[in-house]
Amino acid sequence: MIKSKNDASKNLEKALQALEQAKQLVANEKKKQNEKKRKAENHHKYIMGGIIVKYFPDCYRYDEGELNRILSVALQTKECQQIISKIKAESRETSPPQPTLLNAENESEGGTE
Repeated sequence: MIKSKNDASKNLEKALQALEQAKQLVANEKKKQNEKKRKAENHHKYIMGGIIVKYFPDCYRYDEGELNRILSVALQTKECQQIISKIKAESRETSPPQPTLLNAENESEGGTE
C-alpha cells in the first residue's frame, strides 16, 4: 500500500513537471510569435514612412497632427479613391490574396520609382 502511494506521488510529480515544461514551451512559442509579429509591423511602418517621404519630401516640416490632416484629406479625394479601387480590382484579377504586410514588403523591394 505504501509503495503504491509512493508510485502514485512520483507519477503525479512527473506529470506536474511535464505540465510545467509544456506551459513553458507554450509561453516561449507565444513570445516568438509576438516578436515575429512586432518585427513585421515595424518593418511595415518603416516601409510606409519611406513611401511618404518618397512622394512627399516636405513631410518633415509638419508634425504628426498636421500630417494626419493632410493625408486624411488627400486619401478622401475622388481621384485617390478611384486609384485605390482600380488597384484593388487589378490585384484581385492578377494574383491570389496575400496578407497586407507581405504586399507592402514586396512592393518596396521590387516597386518602380
